[in-house]
Amino acid sequence: MKKYFLLAVIPLILAACSVGRTTESRGLENESFLQFVQGQYEYPDGVQVYVDQLPPFTAKVNKVNGRTVKGNVYTVTSGTRHLTVAYKNTVLFEKEVVLSAQQTKQIQLP
Repeated sequence: MKKYFLLAVIPLILAACSVGRTTESRGLENESFLQFVQGQYEYPDGVQVYVDQLPPFTAKVNKVNGRTVKGNVYTVTSGTRHLTVAYKNTVLFEKEVVLSAQQTKQIQLP
């Protein structure tokens, strides 16, 4: 009886190991992410973001809720980037930032 029990249990154990297909997901290696967080002021229309000499894009500014920040992130290529953030023709942030691969950089706005 013990022999039949082992013959029934061993295939179940091997099937549970899932040796067959596995799934893996990866991001692109040369991508980094920017996230804009509001400080004291609100920016309802979003802000204009200039990365190097590329055309600007409009980004939404996220609110800080407790310890977590949920909201929009924007994809840029990794490396050293000249970043300028403006709201209604007023420069809020201008700096050279170094973005490593798969890094999310939070930009704190005033």
